[in-house]
Amino acid sequence: MRIFVTGASGFVGSHTVRALVTAGHRPRALVRDPGKAERILRTVGVAVEDVELVQGDMLDEDAVSEALAGCDAAVHTAAAIDVTGGDRDLVEVNVQGTRNVVGGAVAHGLAPVIHVSTIAVFVPPSGPVITANNALASPRTDYGRSKLAAERYVRDLQADGAPVTIVYPGGVCGPNQPTLDALMEGLAAALGKVWPLPGGGVSVIDVRDLGEALARSVEARQGPSRWVLGGHYLTWRQYADLCDRVTGVKCRRVPVPSRVMLGLGSALDAAKRVRHFDYPLTRDAAEFMVTLVPTDDRPILDALDLTLRPVEETVADGLRWLARSGHLNPRRAGRLATEEKPMPTLIQRTFGPVFHRVSSAEWFSRVGPKVVPPIDRTLHKVSGGRLMLGQLLVPSLVLTTTGAVSGLPRPTPLACLPDPDGGWYVVGSNFGREKHPAWTGNLIKNPDAEVSFQGRAVPVTAHLLDDSERKEVWPRLIAVWPVYDNYVERAERQLRVFRLTPR
Repeated sequence: MRIFVTGASGFVGSHTVRALVTAGHRPRALVRDPGKAERILRTVGVAVEDVELVQGDMLDEDAVSEALAGCDAAVHTAAAIDVTGGDRDLVEVNVQGTRNVVGGAVAHGLAPVIHVSTIAVFVPPSGPVITANNALASPRTDYGRSKLAAERYVRDLQADGAPVTIVYPGGVCGPNQPTLDALMEGLAAALGKVWPLPGGGVSVIDVRDLGEALARSVEARQGPSRWVLGGHYLTWRQYADLCDRVTGVKCRRVPVPSRVMLGLGSALDAAKRVRHFDYPLTRDAAEFMVTLVPTDDRPILDALDLTLRPVEETVADGLRWLARSGHLNPRRAGRLATEEKPMPTLIQRTFGPVFHRVSSAEWFSRVGPKVVPPIDRTLHKVSGGRLMLGQLLVPSLVLTTTGAVSGLPRPTPLACLPDPDGGWYVVGSNFGREKHPAWTGNLIKNPDAEVSFQGRAVPVTAHLLDDSERKEVWPRLIAVWPVYDNYVERAERQLRVFRLTPR
Protein backbone atom coordinates (compact mmCIF):
# COMPACT_ATOMS: atom_id res chain seq x y z
CA MET A 1 0.00 0.00 0.00
CA ARG A 2 0.99 3.62 -0.46
CA ILE A 3 1.08 5.07 3.05
CA PHE A 4 1.07 8.80 3.75
CA VAL A 5 3.40 9.63 6.68
CA THR A 6 4.14 12.78 8.63
CA GLY A 7 7.16 13.23 10.88
CA ALA A 8 9.57 11.17 8.77
CA SER A 9 12.40 13.51 9.81
CA GLY A 10 11.65 12.80 13.47
CA PHE A 11 12.41 10.06 15.94
CA VAL A 12 9.18 8.05 15.75
CA GLY A 13 8.43 8.88 12.13
CA SER A 14 11.79 7.74 10.74
CA HIS A 15 11.53 4.37 12.48
CA THR A 16 7.93 4.04 11.32
CA VAL A 17 9.02 4.60 7.72
CA ARG A 18 11.64 1.91 8.16
CA ALA A 19 9.04 -0.55 9.49
CA LEU A 20 6.65 0.27 6.64
CA VAL A 21 9.34 -0.27 4.01
CA THR A 22 10.33 -3.57 5.63
CA ALA A 23 6.68 -4.67 5.51
CA GLY A 24 6.60 -4.00 1.77
CA HIS A 25 4.68 -0.71 1.78
CA ARG A 26 5.57 2.42 -0.17
CA PRO A 27 5.64 5.44 2.20
CA ARG A 28 4.92 8.93 0.91
CA ALA A 29 6.44 11.30 3.47
CA LEU A 30 5.49 14.95 3.80
CA VAL A 31 8.66 16.74 4.93
CA ARG A 32 9.75 20.36 5.15
CA ASP A 33 13.40 19.59 4.26
CA PRO A 34 13.91 16.59 1.93
CA GLY A 35 17.69 16.72 2.36
CA LYS A 36 17.40 16.47 6.11
CA ALA A 37 14.84 13.68 5.79
CA GLU A 38 17.17 11.70 3.51
CA ARG A 39 20.02 11.95 6.02
CA ILE A 40 17.87 10.90 8.94
CA LEU A 41 16.23 8.02 7.10
CA ARG A 42 19.63 6.80 5.96
CA THR A 43 20.82 6.56 9.58
CA VAL A 44 18.03 4.10 10.37
CA GLY A 45 18.74 1.96 7.31
CA VAL A 46 16.14 3.28 4.85
CA ALA A 47 17.17 3.60 1.23
CA VAL A 48 16.03 6.93 -0.20
CA GLU A 49 14.65 5.28 -3.31
CA ASP A 50 12.21 3.30 -1.14
CA VAL A 51 10.44 6.47 0.07
CA GLU A 52 8.61 9.18 -1.84
CA LEU A 53 9.55 12.48 -0.23
CA VAL A 54 7.10 15.34 -0.80
CA GLN A 55 8.17 18.80 0.32
CA GLY A 56 5.55 20.62 2.36
CA ASP A 57 4.33 21.58 5.82
CA MET A 58 1.47 19.88 7.65
CA LEU A 59 0.18 23.34 8.59
CA ASP A 60 -0.39 23.99 4.87
CA GLU A 61 -3.82 22.46 4.23
CA ASP A 62 -3.48 22.55 0.45
CA ALA A 63 -0.04 20.89 0.50
CA VAL A 64 -1.35 18.14 2.78
CA SER A 65 -4.40 17.55 0.61
CA GLU A 66 -2.29 17.28 -2.53
CA ALA A 67 0.10 14.82 -0.87
CA LEU A 68 -2.77 12.66 0.43
CA ALA A 69 -4.16 12.13 -3.06
CA GLY A 70 -3.53 8.59 -4.27
CA CYS A 71 -2.60 7.16 -0.87
CA ASP A 72 -4.34 4.18 0.73
CA ALA A 73 -3.71 4.85 4.44
CA ALA A 74 -2.01 7.42 6.67
CA VAL A 75 0.20 7.53 9.76
CA HIS A 76 0.39 10.87 11.56
CA THR A 77 3.45 10.94 13.83
CA ALA A 78 4.47 14.59 13.56
CA ALA A 79 4.04 16.71 16.69
CA ALA A 80 5.78 19.29 18.79
CA ILE A 81 6.81 17.42 21.94
CA ASP A 82 7.69 19.95 24.58
CA VAL A 83 7.23 18.94 28.21
CA THR A 84 10.69 20.30 28.94
CA GLY A 85 10.17 23.88 27.82
CA GLY A 86 10.38 25.86 24.61
CA ASP A 87 8.77 28.67 22.70
CA ARG A 88 6.90 26.88 19.91
CA ASP A 89 3.19 27.38 19.36
CA LEU A 90 2.18 23.88 20.35
CA VAL A 91 -1.53 24.44 19.77
CA GLU A 92 -0.93 25.50 16.17
CA VAL A 93 1.36 22.56 15.42
CA ASN A 94 -0.49 19.80 17.23
CA VAL A 95 -4.10 20.85 16.69
CA GLN A 96 -4.08 22.46 13.26
CA GLY A 97 -1.63 19.87 11.97
CA THR A 98 -3.91 17.09 13.18
CA ARG A 99 -6.95 18.72 11.53
CA ASN A 100 -5.12 18.97 8.22
CA VAL A 101 -3.59 15.49 8.27
CA VAL A 102 -6.08 13.24 10.08
CA GLY A 103 -9.15 15.18 8.98
CA GLY A 104 -7.79 15.44 5.45
CA ALA A 105 -7.01 11.71 5.29
CA VAL A 106 -10.56 10.86 6.40
CA ALA A 107 -11.98 13.26 3.82
CA HIS A 108 -9.90 11.58 1.10
CA GLY A 109 -11.28 8.16 2.11
CA LEU A 110 -8.01 6.71 3.42
CA ALA A 111 -8.31 3.70 5.71
CA PRO A 112 -7.00 3.21 8.23
CA VAL A 113 -5.72 6.53 9.53
CA ILE A 114 -3.28 6.13 12.43
CA HIS A 115 -2.98 9.06 14.83
CA VAL A 116 -0.08 9.03 17.30
CA SER A 117 -1.22 10.64 20.53
CA THR A 118 0.47 10.27 23.94
CA ILE A 119 -0.25 8.89 27.39
CA ALA A 120 0.05 12.53 28.47
CA VAL A 121 -3.65 12.97 27.68
CA PHE A 122 -4.36 10.68 30.66
CA VAL A 123 -1.90 12.40 33.04
CA PRO A 124 -2.46 13.08 35.89
CA PRO A 125 -4.10 9.62 35.76
CA SER A 126 -7.47 8.84 37.30
CA GLY A 127 -6.56 5.32 38.45
CA PRO A 128 -3.69 2.91 39.22
CA VAL A 129 -3.39 1.77 35.57
CA ILE A 130 -3.78 3.76 32.36
CA THR A 131 -6.05 2.16 29.76
CA ALA A 132 -7.46 3.49 26.51
CA ASN A 133 -10.84 3.82 28.25
CA ASN A 134 -9.57 6.09 31.02
CA ALA A 135 -11.06 9.54 31.38
CA LEU A 136 -9.09 12.28 29.73
CA ALA A 137 -7.15 14.38 32.19
CA SER A 138 -6.70 18.11 32.47
CA PRO A 139 -2.94 18.37 31.89
CA ARG A 140 -0.98 21.38 33.10
CA THR A 141 1.57 21.28 30.27
CA ASP A 142 1.16 23.23 27.05
CA TYR A 143 2.11 20.05 25.24
CA GLY A 144 -0.54 18.05 27.10
CA ARG A 145 -3.22 20.66 26.46
CA SER A 146 -2.43 20.82 22.75
CA LYS A 147 -2.48 17.04 22.43
CA LEU A 148 -5.74 16.93 24.41
CA ALA A 149 -7.35 19.35 21.98
CA ALA A 150 -6.13 17.24 19.05
CA GLU A 151 -7.37 14.14 20.87
CA ARG A 152 -10.88 15.50 21.18
CA TYR A 153 -10.94 16.41 17.51
CA VAL A 154 -9.87 12.90 16.48
CA ARG A 155 -12.38 11.28 18.84
CA ASP A 156 -15.13 13.33 17.21
CA LEU A 157 -14.08 11.82 13.87
CA GLN A 158 -14.22 8.34 15.42
CA ALA A 159 -17.69 9.03 16.79
CA ASP A 160 -18.81 9.71 13.22
CA GLY A 161 -17.46 6.29 12.20
CA ALA A 162 -14.15 7.39 10.66
CA PRO A 163 -11.60 4.50 10.48
CA VAL A 164 -9.13 6.24 12.78
CA THR A 165 -6.85 4.35 15.18
CA ILE A 166 -5.31 6.31 18.06
CA VAL A 167 -2.09 4.99 19.61
CA TYR A 168 -0.88 6.37 22.95
CA PRO A 169 2.87 5.75 23.40
CA GLY A 170 4.85 6.30 26.60
CA GLY A 171 8.35 7.77 26.82
CA VAL A 172 10.15 6.90 23.59
CA CYS A 173 13.74 5.69 23.94
CA GLY A 174 16.41 4.25 21.64
CA PRO A 175 19.14 5.22 19.19
CA ASN A 176 19.22 7.92 16.50
CA GLN A 177 17.03 10.69 17.87
CA PRO A 178 17.41 13.64 15.47
CA THR A 179 16.66 16.20 18.20
CA LEU A 180 16.81 15.37 21.90
CA ASP A 181 13.48 15.71 23.61
CA ALA A 182 11.66 14.58 26.74
CA LEU A 183 12.86 11.15 27.89
CA MET A 184 16.23 11.05 26.10
CA GLU A 185 17.09 14.61 27.10
CA GLY A 186 16.21 13.88 30.71
CA LEU A 187 18.19 10.63 30.64
CA ALA A 188 21.34 12.41 29.45
CA ALA A 189 20.90 15.12 32.10
CA ALA A 190 20.27 12.65 34.93
CA LEU A 191 23.36 10.59 34.15
CA GLY A 192 25.55 13.56 33.36
CA LYS A 193 24.56 15.65 36.40
CA VAL A 194 22.36 14.16 39.11
CA TRP A 195 19.48 11.68 39.12
CA PRO A 196 16.54 12.83 41.28
CA LEU A 197 14.48 10.03 42.83
CA PRO A 198 10.90 11.20 43.46
CA GLY A 199 7.81 9.03 43.64
CA GLY A 200 6.13 7.90 40.47
CA GLY A 201 7.94 6.43 37.51
CA VAL A 202 8.35 6.30 33.75
CA SER A 203 7.04 4.20 30.87
CA VAL A 204 9.75 3.33 28.35
CA ILE A 205 8.84 2.22 24.83
CA ASP A 206 11.55 1.39 22.31
CA VAL A 207 11.28 3.60 19.22
CA ARG A 208 11.84 0.55 17.01
CA ASP A 209 8.96 -1.32 18.69
CA LEU A 210 6.72 1.73 18.36
CA GLY A 211 7.56 2.05 14.67
CA GLU A 212 6.74 -1.62 14.17
CA ALA A 213 3.45 -1.24 16.04
CA LEU A 214 2.40 1.69 13.86
CA ALA A 215 3.31 -0.21 10.69
CA ARG A 216 1.30 -3.23 11.81
CA SER A 217 -1.62 -0.99 12.75
CA VAL A 218 -1.92 -0.06 9.08
CA GLU A 219 -2.73 -3.68 8.28
CA ALA A 220 -4.92 -4.38 11.34
CA ARG A 221 -8.00 -2.54 10.00
CA GLN A 222 -9.74 -2.37 13.39
CA GLY A 223 -12.08 0.48 12.49
CA PRO A 224 -12.34 3.29 15.05
CA SER A 225 -10.06 2.09 17.87
CA ARG A 226 -7.77 3.29 20.67
CA TRP A 227 -4.65 1.51 21.94
CA VAL A 228 -2.26 2.33 24.78
CA LEU A 229 1.40 1.41 24.26
CA GLY A 230 3.28 2.80 27.25
CA GLY A 231 5.96 0.10 27.23
CA HIS A 232 7.90 -1.00 30.29
CA TYR A 233 7.01 0.83 33.49
CA LEU A 234 9.87 1.51 35.91
CA THR A 235 10.01 3.48 39.12
CA TRP A 236 12.72 6.12 39.03
CA ARG A 237 14.89 4.03 41.34
CA GLN A 238 14.47 0.99 39.07
CA TYR A 239 15.36 3.14 36.06
CA ALA A 240 18.53 4.41 37.75
CA ASP A 241 19.46 0.86 38.81
CA LEU A 242 19.01 -0.33 35.22
CA CYS A 243 21.33 2.41 33.93
CA ASP A 244 23.92 1.43 36.55
CA ARG A 245 23.78 -2.20 35.37
CA VAL A 246 24.15 -1.54 31.66
CA THR A 247 26.88 1.11 32.02
CA GLY A 248 28.78 -0.33 34.96
CA VAL A 249 28.88 3.21 36.40
CA LYS A 250 26.86 4.23 39.44
CA CYS A 251 24.95 7.43 38.75
CA ARG A 252 24.75 10.24 41.28
CA ARG A 253 21.37 10.07 43.01
CA VAL A 254 19.39 12.39 45.23
CA PRO A 255 16.13 11.23 46.86
CA VAL A 256 13.57 13.98 46.36
CA PRO A 257 10.02 13.95 47.80
CA SER A 258 7.40 14.50 45.12
CA ARG A 259 6.29 17.84 46.55
CA VAL A 260 9.88 19.05 46.60
CA MET A 261 10.28 17.85 43.00
CA LEU A 262 7.32 19.95 41.92
CA GLY A 263 8.69 22.94 43.79
CA LEU A 264 12.13 22.45 42.28
CA GLY A 265 10.59 22.41 38.80
CA SER A 266 8.84 25.72 39.51
CA ALA A 267 12.06 27.24 40.88
CA LEU A 268 14.02 26.19 37.82
CA ASP A 269 11.36 27.72 35.56
CA ALA A 270 11.81 31.02 37.38
CA ALA A 271 15.61 30.83 37.26
CA LYS A 272 15.61 30.16 33.52
CA ARG A 273 13.62 33.33 32.95
CA VAL A 274 16.46 35.29 34.58
CA ARG A 275 19.34 33.45 32.94
CA HIS A 276 18.92 30.59 30.49
CA PHE A 277 20.69 27.29 31.19
CA ASP A 278 20.21 23.74 29.97
CA TYR A 279 18.45 21.37 32.34
CA PRO A 280 15.25 19.64 31.24
CA LEU A 281 13.36 19.73 34.55
CA THR A 282 10.35 22.06 34.53
CA ARG A 283 7.20 22.25 36.66
CA ASP A 284 5.29 20.50 33.90
CA ALA A 285 7.86 17.72 33.50
CA ALA A 286 8.01 17.27 37.29
CA GLU A 287 4.26 16.69 37.46
CA PHE A 288 4.52 14.06 34.75
CA MET A 289 7.36 12.33 36.61
CA VAL A 290 5.63 12.06 39.99
CA THR A 291 2.12 11.07 38.86
CA LEU A 292 2.64 8.53 36.05
CA VAL A 293 1.37 4.97 36.61
CA PRO A 294 1.70 1.76 34.52
CA THR A 295 -0.22 1.29 31.27
CA ASP A 296 -2.29 -1.65 30.05
CA ASP A 297 -0.63 -2.58 26.75
CA ARG A 298 -2.10 -6.07 26.40
CA PRO A 299 -4.87 -5.13 23.89
CA ILE A 300 -2.45 -3.72 21.29
CA LEU A 301 0.19 -6.41 21.87
CA ASP A 302 -2.41 -9.15 21.33
CA ALA A 303 -4.09 -7.46 18.36
CA LEU A 304 -0.81 -6.88 16.53
CA ASP A 305 0.98 -10.04 17.71
CA LEU A 306 3.74 -7.76 18.99
CA THR A 307 6.43 -8.57 21.55
CA LEU A 308 8.39 -5.69 23.06
CA ARG A 309 12.15 -6.06 23.26
CA PRO A 310 13.72 -6.11 26.76
CA VAL A 311 13.94 -2.67 28.34
CA GLU A 312 17.63 -3.36 29.08
CA GLU A 313 18.32 -3.51 25.34
CA THR A 314 16.38 -0.31 24.71
CA VAL A 315 18.15 1.69 27.40
CA ALA A 316 21.60 0.33 26.51
CA ASP A 317 21.15 1.20 22.83
CA GLY A 318 19.87 4.64 23.76
CA LEU A 319 22.78 5.38 26.11
CA ARG A 320 25.33 4.02 23.64
CA TRP A 321 23.99 6.42 21.02
CA LEU A 322 23.90 9.35 23.44
CA ALA A 323 27.59 8.84 24.19
CA ARG A 324 28.60 8.34 20.58
CA SER A 325 26.71 11.43 19.43
CA GLY A 326 28.24 13.66 22.11
CA HIS A 327 25.12 14.15 24.24
CA LEU A 328 26.56 12.17 27.16
CA ASN A 329 30.08 12.12 28.59
CA PRO A 330 31.55 8.71 27.63
CA ARG A 331 32.69 8.24 31.22
CA ARG A 332 29.06 8.30 32.35
CA ALA A 333 28.18 5.72 29.68
CA GLY A 334 30.85 3.40 31.06
CA ARG A 335 31.28 0.14 29.20
CA LEU A 336 28.72 1.16 26.56
CA ALA A 337 31.05 3.89 25.30
CA THR A 338 33.93 1.44 24.78
CA GLU A 339 32.09 -1.48 23.20
CA GLU A 340 32.81 -0.30 19.65
CA LYS A 341 36.59 -0.54 20.12
CA PRO A 342 37.37 -3.51 22.37
CA MET A 343 40.95 -4.27 23.25
CA PRO A 344 42.50 -6.91 20.95
CA THR A 345 42.60 -10.36 22.51
CA LEU A 346 45.88 -12.24 23.02
CA ILE A 347 45.07 -14.42 20.01
CA GLN A 348 44.37 -11.35 17.86
CA ARG A 349 47.60 -9.65 18.93
CA THR A 350 49.70 -12.79 18.46
CA PHE A 351 48.25 -14.38 15.35
CA GLY A 352 46.46 -11.47 13.70
CA PRO A 353 49.42 -10.22 11.60
CA VAL A 354 50.23 -13.77 10.48
CA PHE A 355 46.68 -14.51 9.38
CA HIS A 356 46.47 -11.13 7.63
CA ARG A 357 49.47 -12.10 5.48
CA VAL A 358 48.15 -15.61 4.83
CA SER A 359 44.66 -14.35 3.94
CA SER A 360 46.16 -11.78 1.56
CA ALA A 361 48.13 -14.41 -0.37
CA GLU A 362 46.85 -15.36 -3.79
CA TRP A 363 47.13 -19.08 -3.07
CA PHE A 364 44.76 -18.68 -0.12
CA SER A 365 42.01 -17.45 -2.46
CA ARG A 366 42.02 -20.97 -3.92
CA VAL A 367 42.38 -22.92 -0.66
CA GLY A 368 40.40 -20.73 1.75
CA PRO A 369 36.92 -21.17 0.21
CA LYS A 370 37.31 -24.95 0.40
CA VAL A 371 38.49 -25.03 4.01
CA VAL A 372 37.25 -22.08 6.07
CA PRO A 373 33.45 -22.04 5.35
CA PRO A 374 32.93 -25.80 6.02
CA ILE A 375 34.85 -25.57 9.30
CA ASP A 376 32.94 -22.48 10.36
CA ARG A 377 29.57 -24.03 9.49
CA THR A 378 30.42 -27.14 11.53
CA LEU A 379 31.64 -25.17 14.56
CA HIS A 380 28.61 -22.90 14.33
CA LYS A 381 26.24 -25.87 14.33
CA VAL A 382 27.79 -27.83 17.21
CA SER A 383 28.21 -24.71 19.39
CA GLY A 384 24.63 -23.57 19.00
CA GLY A 385 25.67 -20.58 16.89
CA ARG A 386 28.24 -19.24 19.36
CA LEU A 387 31.59 -20.26 17.85
CA MET A 388 33.36 -20.02 14.50
CA LEU A 389 37.03 -20.25 13.54
CA GLY A 390 37.14 -16.76 12.06
CA GLN A 391 35.52 -15.35 15.18
CA LEU A 392 38.83 -15.68 17.02
CA LEU A 393 40.21 -12.86 14.87
CA VAL A 394 37.22 -10.85 13.64
CA PRO A 395 33.49 -10.54 14.52
CA SER A 396 31.66 -13.19 12.51
CA LEU A 397 28.12 -14.29 11.70
CA VAL A 398 26.27 -16.82 9.58
CA LEU A 399 24.06 -15.20 6.94
CA THR A 400 21.26 -17.35 5.53
CA THR A 401 20.03 -16.05 2.18
CA THR A 402 17.48 -17.41 -0.29
CA GLY A 403 19.08 -18.87 -3.40
CA ALA A 404 18.44 -16.60 -6.40
CA VAL A 405 17.91 -19.64 -8.66
CA SER A 406 17.06 -22.53 -6.33
CA GLY A 407 14.94 -20.64 -3.81
CA LEU A 408 16.57 -22.72 -1.07
CA PRO A 409 18.17 -21.38 2.16
CA ARG A 410 21.92 -20.80 1.73
CA PRO A 411 23.95 -20.33 4.97
CA THR A 412 27.28 -18.50 4.59
CA PRO A 413 29.81 -17.73 7.38
CA LEU A 414 31.08 -14.14 7.04
CA ALA A 415 33.25 -11.62 8.83
CA CYS A 416 31.16 -8.65 9.89
CA LEU A 417 31.22 -5.19 11.38
CA PRO A 418 28.52 -4.90 14.08
CA ASP A 419 26.73 -1.55 13.92
CA PRO A 420 26.17 0.10 17.32
CA ASP A 421 22.73 1.21 16.10
CA GLY A 422 21.78 -2.41 15.48
CA GLY A 423 22.55 -4.59 12.47
CA TRP A 424 25.78 -5.53 10.71
CA TYR A 425 27.91 -4.63 7.69
CA VAL A 426 29.22 -7.47 5.53
CA VAL A 427 31.56 -7.41 2.51
CA GLY A 428 31.33 -9.58 -0.60
CA SER A 429 35.09 -10.19 -0.72
CA ASN A 430 34.96 -13.82 -1.91
CA PHE A 431 38.57 -14.19 -0.64
CA GLY A 432 39.71 -11.67 -3.27
CA ARG A 433 38.57 -13.73 -6.25
CA GLU A 434 37.34 -12.23 -9.52
CA LYS A 435 33.62 -12.89 -9.20
CA HIS A 436 31.15 -11.62 -6.65
CA PRO A 437 30.15 -14.32 -4.14
CA ALA A 438 26.81 -16.02 -4.73
CA TRP A 439 25.30 -14.78 -1.48
CA THR A 440 25.53 -11.16 -2.70
CA GLY A 441 23.45 -12.02 -5.77
CA ASN A 442 20.95 -13.77 -3.52
CA LEU A 443 20.56 -10.61 -1.42
CA ILE A 444 20.13 -8.38 -4.46
CA LYS A 445 17.26 -10.57 -5.68
CA ASN A 446 15.77 -11.15 -2.21
CA PRO A 447 16.97 -8.71 0.49
CA ASP A 448 15.18 -10.58 3.30
CA ALA A 449 17.55 -12.92 5.10
CA GLU A 450 18.51 -14.19 8.56
CA VAL A 451 21.61 -13.58 10.66
CA SER A 452 22.91 -15.90 13.36
CA PHE A 453 25.19 -13.87 15.64
CA GLN A 454 26.51 -14.96 19.02
CA GLY A 455 23.81 -17.58 19.41
CA ARG A 456 20.93 -15.29 18.41
CA ALA A 457 18.91 -15.63 15.18
CA VAL A 458 17.73 -12.28 13.77
CA PRO A 459 15.61 -11.68 10.63
CA VAL A 460 17.22 -8.89 8.58
CA THR A 461 16.76 -6.85 5.44
CA ALA A 462 19.84 -6.16 3.31
CA HIS A 463 20.69 -2.81 1.75
CA LEU A 464 23.45 -2.59 -0.86
CA LEU A 465 25.52 0.49 -0.05
CA ASP A 466 25.99 3.12 -2.72
CA ASP A 467 29.34 4.80 -3.39
CA SER A 468 28.99 7.51 -0.74
CA GLU A 469 27.77 5.08 1.91
CA ARG A 470 30.58 2.63 1.11
CA LYS A 471 33.17 5.39 1.34
CA GLU A 472 31.86 6.40 4.75
CA VAL A 473 31.97 2.92 6.28
CA TRP A 474 35.08 1.55 4.54
CA PRO A 475 37.63 2.83 7.13
CA ARG A 476 35.71 1.00 9.87
CA LEU A 477 35.65 -2.19 7.81
CA ILE A 478 39.40 -1.99 7.20
CA ALA A 479 39.98 -1.49 10.92
CA VAL A 480 38.17 -4.78 11.54
CA TRP A 481 39.78 -6.76 8.69
CA PRO A 482 42.68 -4.94 6.90
CA VAL A 483 42.82 -7.66 4.25
CA TYR A 484 39.85 -6.11 2.42
CA ASP A 485 42.16 -3.54 0.82
CA ASN A 486 44.32 -6.35 -0.58
CA TYR A 487 41.23 -8.09 -1.94
CA VAL A 488 40.21 -4.91 -3.79
CA GLU A 489 43.60 -4.67 -5.51
CA ARG A 490 43.67 -8.32 -6.52
CA ALA A 491 40.04 -8.75 -7.58
CA GLU A 492 39.94 -5.54 -9.64
CA ARG A 493 36.25 -5.18 -8.88
CA GLN A 494 34.24 -3.09 -6.45
CA LEU A 495 33.47 -5.24 -3.43
CA ARG A 496 29.77 -5.20 -2.61
CA VAL A 497 29.04 -3.97 0.92
CA PHE A 498 25.66 -4.60 2.55
CA ARG A 499 24.06 -3.27 5.67
CA LEU A 500 21.93 -5.94 7.36
CA THR A 501 19.17 -4.24 9.34
CA PRO A 502 17.05 -6.21 11.84
CA ARG A 503 13.42 -6.47 10.80
